[in-house]
Amino acid sequence: MEGKPRRRQGRFDAAMSLAARTMPAALTPWLEQARLDATMLIDRASGRSATPLVDQVARATPLEEVDPLDLLPHRFAERLRAARRDVRILRDRLILGKTPSPVIERPQPSAGSVVSLPRKTPNMARRLEVVDVVVETNDAVSIYLTEADGSALQFRPGQFLSVDVVVDGERLRRAYSLASACLVDVPRHITVKRIEDGRVSNNLNDTIRVGDQLAVLGPSGSFTVEPRSVNERHLVMVAGGSGITPIMSILETILRVEAGSRVTLIYGNRGWDDVIFRDRLHALCDEFRDRLVVDHVLEHPPEWWTGERGLLGSEVLRSRLQALGVLDDGMMRYFVCGPTPMMEQTHEALERLGVEASRIAEERFTSPEARSPNAGSAKTELVRVSHGGQEQGIQVEPGQSILEAALAAGIDMPFSCAMGGCGACRVRRVAGDIEMEEPNCLSRSEREQGYVLTCVGRPMTPCQIEVEGA
Repeated sequence: MEGKPRRRQGRFDAAMSLAARTMPAALTPWLEQARLDATMLIDRASGRSATPLVDQVARATPLEEVDPLDLLPHRFAERLRAARRDVRILRDRLILGKTPSPVIERPQPSAGSVVSLPRKTPNMARRLEVVDVVVETNDAVSIYLTEADGSALQFRPGQFLSVDVVVDGERLRRAYSLASACLVDVPRHITVKRIEDGRVSNNLNDTIRVGDQLAVLGPSGSFTVEPRSVNERHLVMVAGGSGITPIMSILETILRVEAGSRVTLIYGNRGWDDVIFRDRLHALCDEFRDRLVVDHVLEHPPEWWTGERGLLGSEVLRSRLQALGVLDDGMMRYFVCGPTPMMEQTHEALERLGVEASRIAEERFTSPEARSPNAGSAKTELVRVSHGGQEQGIQVEPGQSILEAALAAGIDMPFSCAMGGCGACRVRRVAGDIEMEEPNCLSRSEREQGYVLTCVGRPMTPCQIEVEGA
């Protein structure tokens, strides 16, 4: 993108880009997948911990954006790029008769300035139209949504929306996954399961109607895959309760896009009537008989039940994987979403089976009521924001997040879910003390490197942060 510093790619990526440019366009998706698989094999062979596969797929630079000149030493590559730009300008001017656009310097706030505005929490959400409401179980509804102009939401399978709902005069924000397949002409929907004392989930289950509007942010999240028709892979998915929602989106998208791939789903619930998407899963099993296996585990099954009984824990999971004949080949990918105890025991079971953490993708949602309270400093604090080569100061008032204060001050900040679940608002803390609501999506490694999330971060002292990649 013009104006952004260009990231130099590795020589392997540059070589693959050169190959993609010399081969038929139809082979590009195959090269993209081969590149990702080769990168993982190289990392494993060299003893390095591979990048988590889901993030790798979501963040890898497309081959069409990788410059083959990165094969050359940096100094020569930059000289050739400069020459290439000059040739293009001459061609446009002398042959095509075009006048090059003048370089326009955008006005920037003066360095070191302090922006102090009356406190106002910005409204970051947009409104979506509710076009259908489907009761999935006694405690879960699917809410079908379109953009305000009637167009379909754009998202990647497995992503979620942050939904703002006003309950008793208070604005509350919750994350709900898009459970629909990520395909053209497939209606988009989130599915909301009622939880005990859940103010938003109960409100939506009881009151949402066709014709209503929902205020949302996103979609957000890296618990996702990039489906490609050339892929041939086996995905193993473990879900518990409402954790089926992002899993369902990934599962159906993969089955419909990747004819050579197959999916095994192990799904735990309290009882048969609590199984969300029960009929939809049954229909998919009928349609994809040889490529989809769905194995239910019920804690309180009906009398006629002949399947696995009990909680979906470590021992039960290992038993089911063995019974289903799932043998890890060192390349298999695992997707896990559900209650925290189930997820922890799933990790334990997979670790005992020799599955590296880098091949396990997970999605964790926590209720804000369960988070540690954090109002920040009792007084207004100065936070200096380094952004795009400039530095500005903002006044963050008690109870206000850094993101809210920065947006209210007119500073362009990165964000998506605005509730600590996606990492889009991650910045580096340069100085000062910032406390965040816990738990959130930052890894231990990111914390050790000084990263914080501005959407759930509040200053305790005067601070300085750096917005990277600006």
